[in-house]
Amino acid sequence: LRTPMTRMRLRAEFLEEDREKWLSDLDELDRIADSAIRLVREEVNHDAVEPVELDRIVRDIEVEMVSLGHAVTIDHLDHVFVKAGALGLRRALRNLIVNAATHGKSCTIALARRGGQAVLTIADRGAGIPPDLLNKAFEPFFRVNPARTQFIPGAGLGLAIAKEIIERYGGSITLENRPGGGLLQTVVFATA
Repeated sequence: LRTPMTRMRLRAEFLEEDREKWLSDLDELDRIADSAIRLVREEVNHDAVEPVELDRIVRDIEVEMVSLGHAVTIDHLDHVFVKAGALGLRRALRNLIVNAATHGKSCTIALARRGGQAVLTIADRGAGIPPDLLNKAFEPFFRVNPARTQFIPGAGLGLAIAKEIIERYGGSITLENRPGGGLLQTVVFATA
């Protein structure tokens, strides 16, 4: 959203006719984008934190994704509870899985209990992310290849929102390229 708005703002600067109207409209779009991000943050802040069945949330998202035609499979799911807000956690994990299924062509999900931790992995079969861009992947409006925005929908907010929600609930997320291709997303929470 911000990239095309920046281009429009630059073009509007060179207009003689209706210049102020264009700039005013672009300012309004900026405010709308900021409001959308704040809304997600507030939604997470008001989500009741309680023990939730992580495996159940993952299974529900997988069923939804398959019904929408995405190639999402589950390797294995250990029965694990984590302390989080169910609505926010569902939004974060859905963002990660949609990203993997869309940009990575298909994905496999696994959830394992390791000691006192729940470790969720989402492995896709896409091109991965160039190593020099991995550290930028969680930035708002990040796109690996901005030229593909016409073909793959999204504003580049999914990973940023997911990371913020996961960390707010005490979890962590890492990204790494898989040997042989694809991206591995790893989410870790303490078990409840």
